[in-house]
Amino acid sequence: MNRNGYERERELLLCCARTQVSPEVGHRIRALAAGQIDWDYLFALARRHSIIPLIWLQLERHASDLIPPEFLAKLKLNYQQNSARNTILAAELCHIVELLTKEAIPVIPYKGPALALFAYGNLALRRFVDLDIIVRKSDVLRARDLLLADGYAPTKSLTTTQQELLLRTQHNFQFARDNNRLLLELHWEVAPHLFASSVQEAELWLNLETITVKGTINGTEMKTLAAEDLLLSLCLHGSRHLWERLGWICDVAELISRHDLNWPALQQRAAAADSERMFLLGLHLARKLLQAPSPSEIQRRCDSDPRLESLAANVVEHLFNGPTHVPATSKEIFKYNLGVRKSLAARARYFVYMLRPTDRDVSAHQFPSSLNFAYYLTRPFRRLFKS
Repeated sequence: MNRNGYERERELLLCCARTQVSPEVGHRIRALAAGQIDWDYLFALARRHSIIPLIWLQLERHASDLIPPEFLAKLKLNYQQNSARNTILAAELCHIVELLTKEAIPVIPYKGPALALFAYGNLALRRFVDLDIIVRKSDVLRARDLLLADGYAPTKSLTTTQQELLLRTQHNFQFARDNNRLLLELHWEVAPHLFASSVQEAELWLNLETITVKGTINGTEMKTLAAEDLLLSLCLHGSRHLWERLGWICDVAELISRHDLNWPALQQRAAAADSERMFLLGLHLARKLLQAPSPSEIQRRCDSDPRLESLAANVVEHLFNGPTHVPATSKEIFKYNLGVRKSLAARARYFVYMLRPTDRDVSAHQFPSSLNFAYYLTRPFRRLFKS
């Protein structure tokens, strides 16, 4: 098919990108599926945005008789493969939680299987390829040693001095096992505090909720973030990555559709941390693209922000610029990050954040501990060269 625009494919994708649809949306799915659809394009776009499980779910429910059998079979196979992979990762998460808990290290599963169960209610309906856990900062090095003893290895070769530097400047370490078939991120914060501070480390541990992850026959009970902390974290995560994936917007939409939230407290926390626009942008995108519910006061705040709609329009433009992801340029990243921050103080913190060395910076050079400041000096040149 050689038709330009792909408006029908994009609309069908958005109609299907949720666990529950209204009767009106269900009828629209059927109407779109009955017309001209480039099914290969739709599949590629869904794969780019990591939402094939949702696309299969809704097309199978509402339009299976209108879809080419080979395409429906392709979706189903991908769904089954994702379900099997998620089950393996859930079992590994249970193992890791038990490993750390036995050594008196409290752990919070973050994203991955925990988010699939908490926001989607079904392990198979969210695509993820790695595991994320949060421990207290004081426990990071002990947790690292336990992971190393369990067969994991850092994805980048770092000295002890370099790891201690990153513990001060970043928010996670990355590990892999089994020839990179298992990837794990060990967090102590959900985002670097200079990037945004809506969710402080101490707050994470105050209002945890319990979920059961079935990595074994009986399942393992484990703690996860409260819905409010999780929503703030998802909005920060999406903003860090310029909302480049529709799946991240689905996470926000599913969470707020499934859980009762303390909206006044959320708004107050986001405003107090000077990250209100990041928070509102995530909600605005979820409402704009997926009709996710939000209180009238939140909608009023979104409508009254003069920059929000232009930020959202830019995100949407990049979301649907083709079936292959094109990374944002350094200029686009910089412009977005200034625009998503309201105050001069927040923008100043972002400038400082940009100058703090990452694991890529420290793995590129090895300086003695007395010259740790050299990583800060080389960081701007690496950014400039990357641009």
